[in-house]
Amino acid sequence: MNGSASSGGTQVVVLGAGVIGTCVALELRARGHAVRVLAKDDPEHTVSAVAGAIWYPFLAEPRQRVLAWSAATFRRLRAFAAVPGSGVHMQRVIEVFAAPAPEPWWASAVERVERVPVSELPAGAADAFVTEVPVCDVPVHLPWLRARALAAGVTFERRTVRSLGEAAALGPAVVNCTGLGAAALCDDSSLVPVRGQVVVVTPPPAAPALAAWIEDAALQPFYAIPRGGEVVLGGTAQPGNANELVDPVDTRAILAGIGARLPSLRGAALRAVKVGLRPYRPTVRLETEPHRGSTIVHCYGHGGSGYTLAWGCAEEVAMSLAR
Repeated sequence: MNGSASSGGTQVVVLGAGVIGTCVALELRARGHAVRVLAKDDPEHTVSAVAGAIWYPFLAEPRQRVLAWSAATFRRLRAFAAVPGSGVHMQRVIEVFAAPAPEPWWASAVERVERVPVSELPAGAADAFVTEVPVCDVPVHLPWLRARALAAGVTFERRTVRSLGEAAALGPAVVNCTGLGAAALCDDSSLVPVRGQVVVVTPPPAAPALAAWIEDAALQPFYAIPRGGEVVLGGTAQPGNANELVDPVDTRAILAGIGARLPSLRGAALRAVKVGLRPYRPTVRLETEPHRGSTIVHCYGHGGSGYTLAWGCAEEVAMSLAR
């Protein structure tokens, strides 16, 4: 591969400044590449800024690759949880099921998973598991990642790239982390939005310490994620819905559903309602494509698992450019 940087690595252009693109940029820079990030949106205007950002594989396939990426990201985020100012903390989480369930398929990626004894199950639950996973306080963590990238010498530029031909002309190596933008960039009709809406609340002063709660993570998930003095409540998973406006019906359903499950959050003060479009694809696309003399690495279609897969995918991207 031509276009070597003075550090001995390759000149790499990363398209996209969400959590995937930023982690890819950091990993490539750490391995000696000169990295330039181009994005049509600033990080705070990406779907990454709206995410609940709990480590939890959701809407991402295939499982074997997702498991490996998730495990690598778990290790990285667990280390960040010990770094002051990172915005990452380890959080006790309970996953609840309405019917008896096998151990979560992703259990080997975390330190331990314990089945909740029948006598301790939440009301209405037939099964539940407890574990501890990282949670990223997005308003802190995303700027922290960007600051680390800037300090390492990564450059960021606002720019829209409209075709693979235009991408290939940018340099010898390009990493496509454009999320939903890849549908147009790559003419990929398999990539669809899955609308997510969350409600951010401040818990009542007398509310007890809360474990994160995840239930029925399918088309109608309910979850509560404590982070940084607030709780992110969800949610929705609406395939093909590209509406980025807040839907009051969804807001009421989220508040009612969580209130029924976690009474301590009834009457919590509303801070914000946010909408994001998850970039879903039947399989995450992480593969290399030669195009007009450039090497393009595609890394998109992470569904609801951007923060769960980011570092594992970044490591694989870096390895693909080292070959």
